[in-house]
Amino acid sequence: MIIGLVRDSFLRCFCQTCSVNSALPAGRYHKKPLKKIQKKPKCKQPKKGRKYVATEIRCEEKSRGGMCYEVILAEPSADKPTPPATSSPRPKSMTAEEIEQKLLQAEERRKSMEASRLASVGERMTRLEEASRKREENTAAFIAATQAALEDKLDTTTNNREAYLNGLRAKLSDHLNNVDGVRKQLEAQTNDLRQTIEDKLRSAEENRTENLGKMLEKLKEHEDYAQKVRLGHEEAIRQLEERIQAKIAVATNKRESEILKKLETLREHSNKITEAQELINRRQEEAKQQRAQEVAAKEERIKKIQDEKEAKRQEMTKEITEKLELVQENKNKEEEEVKKKAMEKLQKLEIADRNRLELAEKARKALEEHDRRAEMVRANKERIMAAEKQDAASSG
Repeated sequence: MIIGLVRDSFLRCFCQTCSVNSALPAGRYHKKPLKKIQKKPKCKQPKKGRKYVATEIRCEEKSRGGMCYEVILAEPSADKPTPPATSSPRPKSMTAEEIEQKLLQAEERRKSMEASRLASVGERMTRLEEASRKREENTAAFIAATQAALEDKLDTTTNNREAYLNGLRAKLSDHLNNVDGVRKQLEAQTNDLRQTIEDKLRSAEENRTENLGKMLEKLKEHEDYAQKVRLGHEEAIRQLEERIQAKIAVATNKRESEILKKLETLREHSNKITEAQELINRRQEEAKQQRAQEVAAKEERIKKIQDEKEAKRQEMTKEITEKLELVQENKNKEEEEVKKKAMEKLQKLEIADRNRLELAEKARKALEEHDRRAEMVRANKERIMAAEKQDAASSG
């Protein structure tokens, strides 16, 4: 602060026109706001109602460190000074005494001018000394006032600090009292919570043992029921297999009998064909004897008839073989369908057994998970109790 005061005291303006308040502290001088730049010319024309002296100069301060001058010209006047009549210089002879006298007058004028100049310089120096003295007095007064203000401020600061510290101590004591009350309340709540947790754990243990007994009874009942269902399924599968075997045997017997019947019919049909052929041959022989002259004309017709009969016989044999093959295929399809249905039933039974085993495995895993959780709860309880005992021992 003192450095700022010294700097401001050196940089302060000493002119009489500056409106600087010497009582302001260092670094807080309020500068005058700068006016906007005027585009109009600063030289103003004289008004008509006033009369100005010719070439009058007025000074006006526009900003700190700058001066503005207004030059006012005189109004035009009709009376002009008459120039003095120029006369031809007349030669004048000067004596040595006159020249000596003029030199003495010039020396006196020079001395008087030096004296006046020295007087003005001395007056200026006295003014500067007076201004420096006033500045020193103002600086000393400002330093004294500033020191007094600083001392007052320090006193008020110390008083405020002591008051703030006293209030803070009171708040801290109240806060510590509140903390003790909250700690006691938390201890009471912790004890209540511990008691409720122990009661819940005890009831959970009792419920777990009861639920385990019930689940074991249900598992035994389910195992008995599954055993009964398994035996029933096995008996049903055995009966189904017996029925399937009986049906397969009956189907094979029927198929063999059908095949024998078809073969017998084919044999009878072939015998009838041979008999018919023998009859035709016999009739042909009789016709040869009766119609010997017509044999040559009818041989071609007979050959055609024989060819047609042979074709019909081949077609009939072909149809019979196709029918037998269709019958055989149908029988095979029926047997495959019966076997497929039996296999589907067996697969369903196997799936039921597998589902039963999966349910039993899931129940076992659920029991193991329940036991594991109960063990974790017991371990957490023991750890909490150990931590509480350790806290009690450390606080005690």
